[in-house]
Amino acid sequence: MTFRTADEVGVKMTANGSLRAAGILRVVYKQVSAGDLRKLQAVSNDAPTGGGARDFRLPYREFDPVMRKLLPHTKQLKRVRDGGKKIVHFPCGPVKYRKPNGAGAIEVELLWEDPTDTRPTEGRIPLIHKHFGLPKTNPELGAAFFLLVQHKTEVRAHYAYERDLRAGKWDGELTRHILSCKDSPSRRAKSSVQGYIDCVAEIEHCHGVVDD
Repeated sequence: MTFRTADEVGVKMTANGSLRAAGILRVVYKQVSAGDLRKLQAVSNDAPTGGGARDFRLPYREFDPVMRKLLPHTKQLKRVRDGGKKIVHFPCGPVKYRKPNGAGAIEVELLWEDPTDTRPTEGRIPLIHKHFGLPKTNPELGAAFFLLVQHKTEVRAHYAYERDLRAGKWDGELTRHILSCKDSPSRRAKSSVQGYIDCVAEIEHCHGVVDD
């Protein structure tokens, strides 16, 4: 199996082609905010309740259906729910990621965890820092986005950067979705840029815009 980065092929398939024509079934994207980055770096917690976990949070109700399609297997783990420890069944699945600077490719088991008692509306993807490292923090790159891309035979994770998206270095359809979500004049103040594209069901979702 050949792994390719965005600077090679990755999701960069064709400048004007559709994701489905390039063999992409679904994409989940999330902007890495300053708060996310501080958590991944274990520098500080932004909130006194439930903070500090080195993970990515997504609105559970909106993202659970698509995350289950990306991660079709199940893993049982003990978690605190409803005030006590219980066995919880989590969606999981293999995700491939190419390390930067030609350091090679890895495959990890990624989990999608349901809301906790203290965070009842948030699903989470744990161990981001362990699996995929940290995104680049060069201000010239603009906003950083974490991507989960479901191909026909595998799921791959990527970091993408606003400068590269605006320069046409990624697939045109993917770029349009992410940047239109980010640039939407209807975006709620301080809301995070996150959404998904389901090419099979022909559904796209941009969280945080009015009437979403």
